[in-house]
Amino acid sequence: MGLSCGAYPAVTEADIERLAGLLGLPLEPGSAASVAEQLTGLLSFARLFAEFPLPDEVEPAPIFRP
Repeated sequence: MGLSCGAYPAVTEADIERLAGLLGLPLEPGSAASVAEQLTGLLSFARLFAEFPLPDEVEPAPIFRP
């Protein structure tokens, strides 16, 4: 639909219907398209975080303290 995940294909309505069935989640008729668009957007944002370059000396903190 409207959003793209860059190198990854967009999530389709069929993907959403299949995932909902596998997870046993109720899916209102006609909502698969908007759920697919939202998940595609979320995946593109997650990709930004996953691909963000960090220096080698950076380590994850078990507790966030600003």
